[in-house]
Amino acid sequence: MLAKIYMWWRALGTGLCFLCYGTLSLLASLTVLPLLILWPGSATARERRIRILVSWSFRTLLAAIAGLGLGRVQVEGREWLSQADGKLIAATHPMYLDVVALLGLLPFADCVVKSAMLQNPFYRRFAKAAGYISNGDPETLVDLCVDSLKRGRSLLLFPEGTRQEPGKPWYFKRGAAQVAVRANCEILPVMIYCSPPALHKSTSWYQVPERPWRLHIKVFPPQPLTAFGYRADLPPGVAARHVTQNLEDFFKQQLAHHEYTDRRTEAAHHHLARS
Repeated sequence: MLAKIYMWWRALGTGLCFLCYGTLSLLASLTVLPLLILWPGSATARERRIRILVSWSFRTLLAAIAGLGLGRVQVEGREWLSQADGKLIAATHPMYLDVVALLGLLPFADCVVKSAMLQNPFYRRFAKAAGYISNGDPETLVDLCVDSLKRGRSLLLFPEGTRQEPGKPWYFKRGAAQVAVRANCEILPVMIYCSPPALHKSTSWYQVPERPWRLHIKVFPPQPLTAFGYRADLPPGVAARHVTQNLEDFFKQQLAHHEYTDRRTEAAHHHLARS
């Protein structure tokens, strides 16, 4: 009975966090955001201060979630984030809060947002003012991403294109690799792993796991394209296919290692609990 009450509390707490965040975002977009837009300075300076606020709000949301005992974020390899400028950040995408956690760590990164986000009354004003890239026009999307990298910015992309579903095989799309090949940039791999699975594609916000989730973010050192099978003598389409496959294989190996370690850790905890 206590376990059920705890799950109900975590479902209620999750909904409360999202409701409060959405409501405060709407209020801030009508009050604070206009002030940030009208504040003197260049368009670049305006965009930067808006992104700082967005990043701060994401960190606050995650702190509230951790404070209520709903879940927590762990970051490994944080030092590599200081080298993210001009690199494609290729990350796995197991849950809804992945982009929240990464933009909390990288306030000035460019990222691609769904066109639906730019129609959402709670977040659209901030998404537009922050200058994030919309996926609404596939014809220009790759060009905008390449331009971002060539300007020396860091660009966050999820090669899967959508959230993973637990137990289903990974499938990376070629979009991220096409951007990297055309920009001729390094890749900063980021493996994100959620245990137990939570807020993934096939669940609603109120379907919480049996215990608080742990979102583990592991940042790897930047890698040249050649590390993922890129060859300059190949046609761009073929090169992108090679990079996509090798990037997918890299993450599958890392995930297998992490899951093995996670299972051993859980087994040790159960053994100690029985002792």
